[in-house]
Amino acid sequence: MVQERSERTRGRLVAAGAALFDRRGYAGATLGEIAAAAGVTKGALYFHFASKEELARAVSGAAEDALRTACAELRAASSPLQGLIDAGYWLVDALGADPVIRAAFRLGREDGGWRAPGTAAPAAPDTDPWAFADLRGFHRVWAGVVRDLLVGARRAGELGDRVGGLGPETLVVTAACGLEVVFADGCPTEERARRVGALWEWLLPCLVPPGTAAGYRTGPPALRDHAGRPRPAMG
Repeated sequence: MVQERSERTRGRLVAAGAALFDRRGYAGATLGEIAAAAGVTKGALYFHFASKEELARAVSGAAEDALRTACAELRAASSPLQGLIDAGYWLVDALGADPVIRAAFRLGREDGGWRAPGTAAPAAPDTDPWAFADLRGFHRVWAGVVRDLLVGARRAGELGDRVGGLGPETLVVTAACGLEVVFADGCPTEERARRVGALWEWLLPCLVPPGTAAGYRTGPPALRDHAGRPRPAMG
């Protein structure tokens, strides 16, 4: 019982921290405001998180877990390329509905400004040390997920023979990362769905063998809420 109550408190603090980091950024959010928003004392906050930086890392970690879990489920339910298409829809839906995801992106943009000296996040392991080396935080994690799905699609034979090298990878990852910039602030749900669909209708014929694009769904998948219950797809 005590452990469950502690986990619930920690979860409320992460949610409150995410909401304030999303609205005000790392510097603008205070621990007192976060504790008040979570309905706990500042002492209780310090019991779970020794510093604001530690709380920010927990918010980023929660977003990364959500992203990896969602993309793994999408990949398991379809092919790697269809999973990649659906991951884009998942992201723009999360940007509209989940402050944890939005906060993680904002913290990623502010990376280096809020971490204490000597505590910068390590670069993600990569066989190509120059691959998207300038990306940090959640942006790098998202780019890595997109790359992994694209590599899986290539191994599964979903990509055309001419799709190799850095060009397609750079195009797809750049387009996927740009979704956050375009849709992070106030874009209506229906417009997000329409634009993501239009993006993939244009990209897909460039990636797959001739005549196979029709075998993929470029519209939104049936999405689920955080409890796993089905809910209407965007648009």
